[in-house]
Parts: sequence; C-alpha cells; structure tokens
Amino acid sequence: MLSWNKVPNVLLGRSWWWRTLIVLCAMGVMGRLGVWQLERHFQRRARNEFVTSQLLHESVSVDALYLHDNIDTIDMRSVTVIGEFDYENEFILKEQLLRGKSGVNLITPLMLYNSDKAVLVNRGWIPHQIIESGNVSKFYQYGQVKVSGRIRKSQDNPAGTLVLDGYLREIYYLDIDDLQRYVDYTLVPVYLQEELGNKSFDDLPQSMPLEFEITDGPHLGYAIQWWLFVPLLGWVYLHSLRTSEGRKIVEIIEEQNSR
Repeated sequence: MLSWNKVPNVLLGRSWWWRTLIVLCAMGVMGRLGVWQLERHFQRRARNEFVTSQLLHESVSVDALYLHDNIDTIDMRSVTVIGEFDYENEFILKEQLLRGKSGVNLITPLMLYNSDKAVLVNRGWIPHQIIESGNVSKFYQYGQVKVSGRIRKSQDNPAGTLVLDGYLREIYYLDIDDLQRYVDYTLVPVYLQEELGNKSFDDLPQSMPLEFEITDGPHLGYAIQWWLFVPLLGWVYLHSLRTSEGRKIVEIIEEQNSR
C-alpha cells in the first residue's frame, strides 16, 4: 500500500486529479444536503411551535374571519360563529381518508348572522356509500345554528381554474377563490373546520382532525447521516488510491526483479 507521505502528490497527479475533483464535488454535495436537512429540521421545529401556540390560544372573535391580511395569525385558532347553512350550494370534497376509510367531506356555506357574507364550513367526513345513495339530507340542520371549529387557510388548486360538472358539485381542493365563482354572495377568505365532538366512530359526519404531526421528524438524523458520508467517502477514496498505487509499485518492483 502506498505510504501516506506520497498521497498528496498522487492526488493531484495526471491519473488521479479528475477523480479527486469528482470526489471533492461529491463530498461538497453531501455536506450541503446535510445543511439542507438541518434547515428543514429547524423549519419543522418552528412550525411545531407555531401550531402548538395556535392550538393553545383562546378563541378569536367572529370579526377575525373578515381579515384579508395576516391570515397566518388566525390559522388554526378556534372560533364560534352563528348563522344558517346554505345546503343548496354545498360542495363535496372528494378523496378524503379517515382512519383508513375512503369518503368525502361536506363543505357547506354558512350565512353569517348579521352579515351579508358567508364562511365555508367543513362539516366533516362521511363514507362514499352515503353519497352514492343520495341520502345526504339527513345531515342537514335548518334554521340558525352555532358552529365551533378551527380557522383554516384556503387551499391552492394546482390544477388551475375549477370547473364544476354534475349535481354533486364535487371538488378536490378547498380553494375559496375558485369556489367564490359558484355562489352569489361573498365568501370570507378562510374556512372553518368544524369540531363536532363525536362520541362514537359511528356518529356521522365525523370531525376531520388537523393534519399536523407535532414531532421533529427525521431531518436531524438525515443531516447527521449525510455528514457522516463525507469523511467515509474521503476515507474510501484514499484507501482505494493507496491500494491501487501501491499495487502498481509492487508490480514495477517485481518486473524489475524478474529481469
């Protein structure tokens, strides 16, 4: 095996300089991937702290629903509103899973009390079979109702402008700007995820849980892995270089001795 004092010269030699460059670039990429994972770790921790803080805050007043700026400040805050549901303009949010079962969410405009505006309410999850049977009216509550839940931000529709087709008014994203075109009154810029307080899994509709996992996730572990790969790659490369060049020296010596 090649001695260590000769390694620097070989690294930059004619046969090895381009390999050394590739390995250094690969080590740089691995190091940067580790930094990226560490940044994601801190971003997730900040998000967890924000979510925890929002869930612990007191309820906001109904006036908060009319905010168009700084919606992040009220996201996931609890609120109680009073109004009447407009079931004729109800939407069906498709492809919703709850405890491993496929179904839909009922998205219904609630005409706010003493206002000419409405807020979309996610009234919860029901299985596909009920939608197919057409027996959704049993979940209707007529007259003035009080609804409590969590304020949520509008979802961007990556598919572009929504085009509703069919009686059920089926949607895949709760994009309030898109849905505004299908009602005759003004929708507030957030929607409400109703908290129904179900006592049994058989009670319908079922409240949809907030889709947040308050954990640090695997990012810190991934960062450490990438950083460990950097010296490992360097060691493997140097070992390969010393072995290869050492073998060449042995072959040269043996060839000279055989003459």
